[in-house]
Amino acid sequence: MFDIFLGALAFLSVACVLKKALRWRQSSQFSRSNSCQAAPAVQPYDYLGLINLYTTSRHFAGQTALRNITNLFDKHGRTFTQKILTETIVFTCDPRNLKHILVTGFADYDVRPGRVHIFKDVAEHGILALDGQEWKAARAVYRDEFSHTRSILDLQRHEYHIENLLREIHLSGGAPCDLQPLFLKLVIDLTTAFALGESSNMLSPSQTEEQRRFVEALVYVKKIMARDGFMGPLHVILSHKRYYKACQVFHGFVERRVKQATEKRQQPAEKATTNGEPTEGYNMLHSLTEYTSDAVALREGVESILIAAIDTVASLLTATFYLLARDERVFQKLRKNILDGVGHREPTYDEIKSFAYLRHVFNEGLPPVVASILVMLRPHADSSTAMRLYPGVPFSGRVANKDTVLPCGGGPNGTSPIVVSKGEQVIFSSWASHRSVQNFGDDAHEFRPERWEHLKVEGLGYIPFHLGPRACPGQHYALASASYVTIRMLQTFAKLEPRDTRRWQEQIGLSLLNANGVVVALTPESRAK
Repeated sequence: MFDIFLGALAFLSVACVLKKALRWRQSSQFSRSNSCQAAPAVQPYDYLGLINLYTTSRHFAGQTALRNITNLFDKHGRTFTQKILTETIVFTCDPRNLKHILVTGFADYDVRPGRVHIFKDVAEHGILALDGQEWKAARAVYRDEFSHTRSILDLQRHEYHIENLLREIHLSGGAPCDLQPLFLKLVIDLTTAFALGESSNMLSPSQTEEQRRFVEALVYVKKIMARDGFMGPLHVILSHKRYYKACQVFHGFVERRVKQATEKRQQPAEKATTNGEPTEGYNMLHSLTEYTSDAVALREGVESILIAAIDTVASLLTATFYLLARDERVFQKLRKNILDGVGHREPTYDEIKSFAYLRHVFNEGLPPVVASILVMLRPHADSSTAMRLYPGVPFSGRVANKDTVLPCGGGPNGTSPIVVSKGEQVIFSSWASHRSVQNFGDDAHEFRPERWEHLKVEGLGYIPFHLGPRACPGQHYALASASYVTIRMLQTFAKLEPRDTRRWQEQIGLSLLNANGVVVALTPESRAK
């Protein structure tokens, strides 16, 4: 029996070696036929990728992952490879490669292989975890809904929740307050109302115990999804007991709202108010019932919105006010621009869209993918820009669904194509591309919204909401929502001053936040005079 076991083991070993050899030969032929050269490798003799795994994990745990990836790009160039647990991973921040992955070579890459373990318990068949025809069908629905930003952006709803936010700030009595958790609560309230037709009431004294437990579960679920995404296959060694319970609470809350929505989907929407709070208006769940009555599909559709949308807007607001608090010139210029345009009254949708300088401020500070250059920032440049310098999502990835190439990154000068074999993962960093001196000039690390007055985005690797078919369908809604909040805040407060001298410190989850928060002093206009 033992001899049979040894024979079977030897046969499997030989088969594995032969398969690897055949795969290597095919890859070599493909590489030669496409004039490819190898990209620089990090720790090239770490064949098992254990050293790289340890180093990456240590930087992630120590909140220095951005500094580490910046140093790697500085050392190896804008494209390099790294082995982690024997798997080769390609890292790039080159604008030419970013465009190829997201647009011209879009069909060569999938997202599901890299996300299936993250979404298997939450929205497994939602748009964030799909490829192919299923994804195209889901994209068509969301694209159609978000194409009507004017009608789905409920300004009455925004005003109600902003009043709750301002009440919380005024309750501090002028003492310094941390805007980051307040913005997160505000956006959770707005997004749950948008997605479900019912706010979570985080900033309201009327919050129910069910709503509180739902938000607690939602926050924890997203935290573990981010952790498991980083851990990859090693996530199986970690405990998920609390996570599974949180998923049950999360699903249960949404499922009850789905049941209510399907029962009334034929009833016309009515707009009413209770104690000033909008109780009806646009909500995504009600609209999705026009496409399907399947309860699971509706639940996963709404959950996908809750997972994707909250951190995007909260991260943008956090980065924007962190930067504005550290640059009085920009703050006062933006505030004057707003007051000259609409005074102190609530802006209309068209007026929100008309504030070009506000868009420039957002462009400077709103990045989508974390990458790298914090260690290089000068003291005042630590107040870099919102979407460009502090992306909401630090890294994004794709998995090659066939042998393919990236247009550059290989050879001694990084100008030759490189092979990406079927099954290999490509990680692209918008944080690094957004802060590249090659892309944005010598002052790339400085907060200067005026650069966007004449800057052409094409070819710069600027992808706060990605490009191509998978570009975020809700980007215009997200920017309009964040704009309304920012306008109302600057109408209310005449001064915004930092009350925390600590440098910006990365906190990477499903989005990028500041581990030190945004502690500021806000001076109402009445006191400033």
